[in-house]
Amino acid sequence: MAAEEAYDRVPILRRLVREWPYRTWELLVPHVPKQWLDAVVYLYPTEDDARSGRRAGATGFIVNVPLDDSRLPSGHAHHYVVTNAHAIEGQSSLAVRINMKAGGFDVMTIQAADWITHPDRDDVAAAALPMNPTHRYSAVNRAMMLTQELLEHWDFGPGDEVFFIGRYRDHEGKVHNVPTVRSGILSAFPAEPIKQRERDHDQETVLVEARSLSGYSGSPVFITHSPYIDKASEPGGPPVVRAVTGGPCFLLGIDWGHLPWAEPVLEPVFDRPVSDRTYVRGNSGMMMVVPATKLLSLLDVERFADERHETERRLLEVLANLGNQA
Repeated sequence: MAAEEAYDRVPILRRLVREWPYRTWELLVPHVPKQWLDAVVYLYPTEDDARSGRRAGATGFIVNVPLDDSRLPSGHAHHYVVTNAHAIEGQSSLAVRINMKAGGFDVMTIQAADWITHPDRDDVAAAALPMNPTHRYSAVNRAMMLTQELLEHWDFGPGDEVFFIGRYRDHEGKVHNVPTVRSGILSAFPAEPIKQRERDHDQETVLVEARSLSGYSGSPVFITHSPYIDKASEPGGPPVVRAVTGGPCFLLGIDWGHLPWAEPVLEPVFDRPVSDRTYVRGNSGMMMVVPATKLLSLLDVERFADERHETERRLLEVLANLGNQA
């Protein structure tokens, strides 16, 4: 997507203290195309939970991997639902709630055996998702996933805009899914391992300053370029914020949780800790993201690759039969 489609640029009048006012073009928060909202699905432990909107569960999103046989017409792709591995571990199945074109939602149950987790235990899982023409959906294309080459080409780094789309449990939508958008900035990069105590795994993680909450686990996290500061044309003048052009959005990765913040409980009068072991947990504002490269490697595991090759074989047989009938 071109930057012109993703951003609105408006002239803003700025004034520094005791300085002349100046006008500059600034970027607003990036507009999120509606179709990306349709890529998000909700996950629940059971079908009954999905239909009643129980608070348990997580977020998932749809990705597609185009079939690469040149003999096939363009547009054929395999669809998968993606979420965190920790969302499916210990579950016999997961119910996927997806919106319908005519309104309301459909629920599809995926058994535990049909989910594939990352071979290196990274916190990402995927399963083939049979799509129906009555479903209202879009998909994150494989080409949107941020690789090292794309990162270097577009020069992403700390301070760039990040937004993610997921399930806000306290207002998720009862009649149909209503995904919510939250935003922030890339905070620490490159990725560093963070210990997942429940899974006993050191998860390679990108840190994003954005207030993720329970329920957003499994959300797609996108990155776009921020405005940048340029030197003023007049010596000694104020810096100017300039628009970045030609910078599309990419999938940075998958939200796997948020870092807790522990504050000691204080005595009301003396303002000192009640004890060394009494704390309240809060949200530090740091979201933890599994890099998109982990999803790319998961989609290339042998089982998924074999399924795509089998689909290609069957489609070629159908095309050959149609050609013979003609």
